[in-house]
Amino acid sequence: MNSSFTEFRGNISCLKSNSSDIFKHQVYPAAYILIFVLGLVGHSLSICVFYSQWRTQKSFTPVSVLMVNLLVSDLMLVSSLPLRVSYYMLDSHWIFGNITCRVISYVFYLNMYSSVYFLVALNILRYLALVRPYLYIRIQTHYVAGIVCALIWLFMGLACSPLLFTQKKNHDPNSFRCLELAESNVDQLLLINNVTFPVGFVFPLVAVIFCSVLVAKNLLRPSPALGRTRPCRKKACALVIISLGIFLVCFMPYHIVRTIFLTTEKDIQTNVYKDSCDFVLIVRKVAVIAHCLCTANSCLDPILFFFVGENSRSFFAKWTGGRKKITYTAGRNPQQKELQVLQK
Repeated sequence: MNSSFTEFRGNISCLKSNSSDIFKHQVYPAAYILIFVLGLVGHSLSICVFYSQWRTQKSFTPVSVLMVNLLVSDLMLVSSLPLRVSYYMLDSHWIFGNITCRVISYVFYLNMYSSVYFLVALNILRYLALVRPYLYIRIQTHYVAGIVCALIWLFMGLACSPLLFTQKKNHDPNSFRCLELAESNVDQLLLINNVTFPVGFVFPLVAVIFCSVLVAKNLLRPSPALGRTRPCRKKACALVIISLGIFLVCFMPYHIVRTIFLTTEKDIQTNVYKDSCDFVLIVRKVAVIAHCLCTANSCLDPILFFFVGENSRSFFAKWTGGRKKITYTAGRNPQQKELQVLQK
């Protein structure tokens, strides 16, 4: 399961074409640079927000704990992008060593699947806050959130660990190539894909859709007793759209195209396509685009940070000279305040 979906040389004539190589050398550097800049700016602002919250409260609420872990995951991937850019700018020549090459692939999948489950956890918390508020208050402690985050890191770290031991393929003694798919790994990667597709994508997507539907249904139901207004509900519905949008725009195309790509590369080994390479080249180019969309999740998460937490909006209102309306009553603790924010 190679992060860049790049091709290997086969035994049919169309594989000698370098059009897909040219395409990825044009697209990857531009996409990675854009994602790096946007991610660096967005996450730098997010760090300021979380630091401001920590300095004021000396602790994090459960939602903030999840978002901080999501931030760390994103920063790992964003920090690795300059190495990827240099690889493609140097015409697929890796100069950073074998260990770094393996770590780069490991970081990509660790970020992707940890981000998936952090988003699932955030959606579950929002569902509980809106639909089961009393249950939410009973289980809402930063210790529970910390345990959930630790389990996600542990599970994803172990699940992605085989990438640290994957053999990379050299095409010549003087050029070490990284981020490439070796033909000897295709069968193994297809098997891994058959497991990761339902566990790493289908199940989380179903969980997010389930929570989003129930949250939207709750938000759209008139609740005058709770003092909710229609504008607040529209803003909360935006939270549902953002998290679901990240799944549909970033993760869905990648997992679908990856399955098609690996199946196609497997068929190439059996010479299914013979001398017809149009479909193969299209799949490879679409795979490049899908990979870029998946990587872009690391620069879209700050949008989620802004809409999820009251602290983010207060922070930007303060620095832009705006005045944030105080909606909390005296005597409420941070957890009760967060519950009110999630219920808006």
